[in-house]
Amino acid sequence: MNSYDIEGKLKELQRETQFYLNELKEAVAKQRTRVDYFSFFTYALHVSHTTKEESFCLGSYHIHNSGVSPLVNPIVQLTLSADAPFTLHGKFSKPNTTLPTRLANAWERLDDVSDPSIFRLKPIGQTIIQPGETVSFSNFQLTWLPSSSYAGSVTGISFTDRQPNGIPALNSININGTLRVKEEEEYV
Repeated sequence: MNSYDIEGKLKELQRETQFYLNELKEAVAKQRTRVDYFSFFTYALHVSHTTKEESFCLGSYHIHNSGVSPLVNPIVQLTLSADAPFTLHGKFSKPNTTLPTRLANAWERLDDVSDPSIFRLKPIGQTIIQPGETVSFSNFQLTWLPSSSYAGSVTGISFTDRQPNGIPALNSININGTLRVKEEEEYV
């Protein structure tokens, strides 16, 4: 083997090394942006067909860690659509409240409580979601009195230390209806 053959082999090895190095860099970049969790709503409705009875939706919001590493500092943001007729109730407390906050599956509200359409919540006592685990904001209620017609939605976004901009839920809660009022029949 002469020096030209050795130089050629070295250049070929250098090109291969650069190629594999670029592929590794791309794989690492993809790994950083890969989504390792998802969130979704489950819910059931009880809809009243009169203006005198309250309708409600019983729902839960779930964050599932589908990755191989823990999720740290999960936060949920539930947003009621503009002009939604709903009121949201659930197991959450305001910061610095004197009420017992150690209820099972309780959450703390982090946002300004004066805005009734945005609920930014974190689970109390749970800052890590292990791989394969699910954390849920369970059994919240949306209540409303039906009027002639109504519409509204609830959307969700989940935040973690790795996803500070959040990832939207796979689904949302969308409720609309029209209440038909029967006209009184006149008897002659």
